[in-house]
Amino acid sequence: MSRPTPLRPLDRHEQALGFRIWRQDHTGMMDAPHTHPDIEVNFLFSGEFSYLHGGTVAPVGAGRFTVLWGGVPHQTLGPGIVSDGIWITLPLAWFLQWRLPNGLPDRLLAGEIISALPDDADRPTLERWLADAESGDPDRRRVLQLEMEARFHRLALGMPRRRGRGDARTEGTGQITRITRYIAQHYREPLSVDAIAAHAGLHPKYLMRMFKKLCGVSVWEYLTRLRVSHAQRLLITSDMKVLDVAMESGFSSVAPFYAAFAAHTRGIRPLNYRRQHQLAAST
Repeated sequence: MSRPTPLRPLDRHEQALGFRIWRQDHTGMMDAPHTHPDIEVNFLFSGEFSYLHGGTVAPVGAGRFTVLWGGVPHQTLGPGIVSDGIWITLPLAWFLQWRLPNGLPDRLLAGEIISALPDDADRPTLERWLADAESGDPDRRRVLQLEMEARFHRLALGMPRRRGRGDARTEGTGQITRITRYIAQHYREPLSVDAIAAHAGLHPKYLMRMFKKLCGVSVWEYLTRLRVSHAQRLLITSDMKVLDVAMESGFSSVAPFYAAFAAHTRGIRPLNYRRQHQLAAST
């Protein structure tokens, strides 16, 4: 999967929250489309850049709280990101549990980029969130979560009317947008490549080739990432047994859950992951 210039490593407090927030330096262009199973927030301090997002060119202007679904293939266009800003990624499971109004989740999962009107309060708020995430103070991190949820509710309540998608969308990226949306809505259910292909009206082999080409990962890898992300949230925020976490996250049994979890957490077992993050939240 192609990325811009590598970002700084996450500290343990960001990991304990189950999301990422960082100051994004100007990084130029992404050399190819990429996907990630998160909701992404971009807040640019100055200037602007454009994404090719699901086949449509979408500008991102300075001072606008801009939100997109990373599951849609996207990349920056020339000259890329030429200014600093603050970036956030949220696990989908966290975002969906907020039950946001006015169809905001559906619009993002359908491939729309939502950009709020400029608000002078946004930059100091995001800078405070960054400081809270880095503070190591669990009370400040809890306030951060509440403020972020409230900001997304305000975004949903103030959304402009839906705009039609441009003609720049290609058949392939349009299909991928529909497929990733379907996976995001059903990843906790029993799913197979055949079932996903049937929903999309495609041959399974064609689906796998197209998905890998446009997204950089296989359909199964993408689905597994969503399930592991959901499991991580449950391990951090609940006392559910590992078996229940596995089943709630869409795994058919404990064995494939352990294997997938280890593959996506550098070999950490679920209970150790829970203990590490509970320790981080208490310090």
